[in-house]
Amino acid sequence: MTVTKTQLADAYSAALNKALGEDWGTDFSRRDANRLLDALWPVVADLALKDTKKTVPGSVPLGHLGRLKMRYKAPTKARKGTNPFTGEPTTFKAKPATLQPRFTAGKAFKDEATKYFKKKMK
Repeated sequence: MTVTKTQLADAYSAALNKALGEDWGTDFSRRDANRLLDALWPVVADLALKDTKKTVPGSVPLGHLGRLKMRYKAPTKARKGTNPFTGEPTTFKAKPATLQPRFTAGKAFKDEATKYFKKKMK
């Protein structure tokens, strides 16, 4: 099942109400949760891209969920090769260097997934 942003905001507002509602004396709505999520994404992206060097890209911990890392891919030169289906010689274009985001699940998240899978497979 793919979760929509609305469903995520609903779940997030319920979690906020459970964790902080009484302490803060407020009731978090879907709109509040949506605004918090919208404020979170640029912060995570800025932290992941902050001070990225070519050999040591940034990394942002996301609690028990995991870690977001930026991976550096070096540029490639143009090269000659052959089409494996026709045997015809061809030239592959050069590609520039890029930074690509990679997510690594945390131990708690992996354990939760394993527990869920074992429960479903009984």
